[in-house]
Amino acid sequence: MRFQTFTTQGVALKERYEAWRERAWPSMAKMMQTDKPSGEFYSHIRSYQLGSMVLQEARMTGQTYTRTSQLIRSDGMDGISLGVSLAGRVHGETAVGSYKAGPNSVLFGDLSAPYTHNSTNAHYVTLVFNRKDIQRLVPRIDGLHGLVMAGKDAAPVVRQVTSLLQQLPDASDETGAHLGDGLTGAFLSLLNSTGTVSLSEEAHLSRLRTEVRWIIQQRFREADLDVARIAAMSKVSRATLYRAFSDGEGISAYVTRVRLQMATAALADPGDVRLISEIALSVGFDQVCNFNRAFRRIYGCTPRDWRHHSRTIGAAA
Repeated sequence: MRFQTFTTQGVALKERYEAWRERAWPSMAKMMQTDKPSGEFYSHIRSYQLGSMVLQEARMTGQTYTRTSQLIRSDGMDGISLGVSLAGRVHGETAVGSYKAGPNSVLFGDLSAPYTHNSTNAHYVTLVFNRKDIQRLVPRIDGLHGLVMAGKDAAPVVRQVTSLLQQLPDASDETGAHLGDGLTGAFLSLLNSTGTVSLSEEAHLSRLRTEVRWIIQQRFREADLDVARIAAMSKVSRATLYRAFSDGEGISAYVTRVRLQMATAALADPGDVRLISEIALSVGFDQVCNFNRAFRRIYGCTPRDWRHHSRTIGAAA
């Protein structure tokens, strides 16, 4: 998972500010026409690639930037953005009207449409989705540019993004891609709640995958967590559940992977003195032999070898 972080502070001289734009957010320098701030200026930006999605977290002093028709024609950027405001306030203008947003709100954006965006001292997370990916899930996404959602409608996405920011620095490429899938599901749920768009069947299945993965994350320790129980908790048929997971590893394999990930963390923890059999049962395996077989198939070694190797490396570090 690609990760970049940049921090700039001090007097915002024009040369220094232009250099910051190029380093801290290369796409901004090309996509946005940005006013040079006066006086003291601070920014801290972290950028992650989550599969086909880009997540950028920014903490900065007040800023104004504009996406003009000329820039749209010249750069060809055509994504869909979701801005999550965690602190501070933002406001702006689109071709069809103005918008305002405060903390814990969500703003829809269309990078193929002009707008001007202003922020106060802000903590802001921007998710940029590939338009083709979204249109495959949402056949008609027109008309949402500048739409602000707040309160209980925005709360699930705000909570998920806030939690995600704690996980991303240590996430692997594979984990990052799965986290990106979860954010896509949250995005689709938010779109569905607007009542202004119709989701495709594939989008409904994507939302279902997000919900099911959350259920599994909460209940993987239960040894009887099988497809029938998951379908009942998700309030869908087993056939629908299988269809939702048909393009990936399959739902049973996903349950096994979650259990093994939890087991590897326990095995690597020098403070965890439990027997391997106790760890296996604690993460939901009903028999130790099944745990050993699955562990060797995924990681290519025994749980005992994994424990010894990981703790040896940890001690040396």
